[in-house]
Amino acid sequence: MDYFITGGAGFIGSHLTEYLLNKGNRVTVLDNFVSGDPRNITRIGEKGAKIIKGSVLDKDLVYSLAAKCDKIVHLAAVVGVRLAMARGVETMRVSCLGTERVLEAAVAYNKEVFIASSSAIYGKIRTVPVKEEDDILLGDTKKESWLYSVGKLAEEHLALSYYREQGARVKVGRFFNVIGPYQVGTYGMVVPTFIKKALTGNPLPVYGDGSQTRTFAYIKDALRGVEIIMKRGRTGEVYNIGSTGEITILDLAKKVIVMTGSSSKISIIPFQEAFGEEFEETNRRVPDISRLRDLGYSPRYCLNEALKEIIDFHRFG
Repeated sequence: MDYFITGGAGFIGSHLTEYLLNKGNRVTVLDNFVSGDPRNITRIGEKGAKIIKGSVLDKDLVYSLAAKCDKIVHLAAVVGVRLAMARGVETMRVSCLGTERVLEAAVAYNKEVFIASSSAIYGKIRTVPVKEEDDILLGDTKKESWLYSVGKLAEEHLALSYYREQGARVKVGRFFNVIGPYQVGTYGMVVPTFIKKALTGNPLPVYGDGSQTRTFAYIKDALRGVEIIMKRGRTGEVYNIGSTGEITILDLAKKVIVMTGSSSKISIIPFQEAFGEEFEETNRRVPDISRLRDLGYSPRYCLNEALKEIIDFHRFG
């Protein structure tokens, strides 16, 4: 099977590329190499991926790569809320125009396409765990922290409109806080940030009062989720991809300190001090994964197992 992955040199993309190559598939990666760990490029290149530096906004390039593949996985995006806030125009262009380029090509060549969305689209979650069909509540457009959410929401609307109106063979997966080796903390990812700080004895930055909660899905579980959706998921459907085990960010910091044997302290930092006055945070973000469970998915890694593997990666390389 030939796969075309946009954003394939990023955190999730590089792991998915490696996962597919290990199963005997061929993978072509398109990436602009703006974010992610540079080691990803070497890693997937050594595994046999064909790597092309370019933009998902390049229509001719996207079309030429889509024509040669069997399936498309669209992961390209401006990574993380912090970067999205700083690059609002680019965020919306990649989300809207970049996703449309992929969908146009998928329809033109009748290719199945997986669109990567995010738990961020739910916004101010009112019911926990949150289901795919639950209402979405976003904040004021002047609040730049909602840019990433709006971009991902636009991607989903485009994907489902192409499905309804042009017969696009599209499936959507909403990732909930995926963690694993090669993830970087540069763009606000909390787990690699905490682990690197703990291993160097520096204070762990906890924003707000630390009472906000998340669930964390290990990358190996997330990859199986994508594979299951592509194989068994219904066309035109949306699936939460995540795990169970809700934890506060403050308790996560404490857990990392204990598991690393660190002497680090915890530094409590107000959201506004870290992100500016326009930032808003979601207090709880926990997925209902029943729809994906119905396809045969079940998380295999608990948080402690995931953290141990990530800590070992950062400690020993």
